[in-house]
Amino acid sequence: MNRQRKNKSLVVFKVIIAHLFIIFLLDLNISAYIKKDSDNFNKIENAQFLNLKSISLEELKKKRKLIEEKKRKLEALKKKRKQDAIKKKKKLEAEKKKKKLEAEKKKKLAEDNKKKTLEKLKEDEEAKLADYELQKLENELLEIEKIEALIKQQIIRNAQLSDAEAKYILTIKSKIENNWLIPHDSKHDKICTAIVNQLPSGKVTSVKIHGCKGDVLYIDSLINAVWKSSPLPIAPDIEVFQENIVLQFEEPK
Repeated sequence: MNRQRKNKSLVVFKVIIAHLFIIFLLDLNISAYIKKDSDNFNKIENAQFLNLKSISLEELKKKRKLIEEKKRKLEALKKKRKQDAIKKKKKLEAEKKKKKLEAEKKKKLAEDNKKKTLEKLKEDEEAKLADYELQKLENELLEIEKIEALIKQQIIRNAQLSDAEAKYILTIKSKIENNWLIPHDSKHDKICTAIVNQLPSGKVTSVKIHGCKGDVLYIDSLINAVWKSSPLPIAPDIEVFQENIVLQFEEPK
């Protein structure tokens, strides 16, 4: 029994010694590692110091010169960009102004063309109106000449009327005078000539007044009297009938 206890105690002792030895070895390795790192750090620090110390003043001047040169280039680039921005802005403003001027020019040109077109239309209209008025006057002159020729022929014919024709015309004239209501305050000449166109039935188809120096009221009253007298007295014979009758009227007493 005592022997077994001794053997067990010996084993425990050996284990303890082994652990202590291991701990000792670990302490040695850690110390060596720390010393190694410290030496490496010192080497790096010394190397940096040596590098800084090894740069000459001339190299420092060169580096400073390079830095200043880069700075000048950056400032020049910045200045150039600023100038380019100003130029671009001025260019855009100039283009905008140019477009505005072109738009105003086009607008003015359109207005001028419109004005010219209106003036041309006005001139054409005035020319057409002048032509119309001229043609109207020419037609009126032709009508007057035609009426005057008819009156001359009728005067010549009246001088050669038979008793039946003279009585027929007098009957027509009397009917018209009976229907003639002259305005009280109208102004007129003593004699007015009326050219009356009629059908064989006596129906009046047109009335024209010629050579009457009266106002509108007086002339209209005579025209109304003729229309009011339609149909006119029928001719007793076809040979007596006159399609166009020229009648001279004086103011009824």
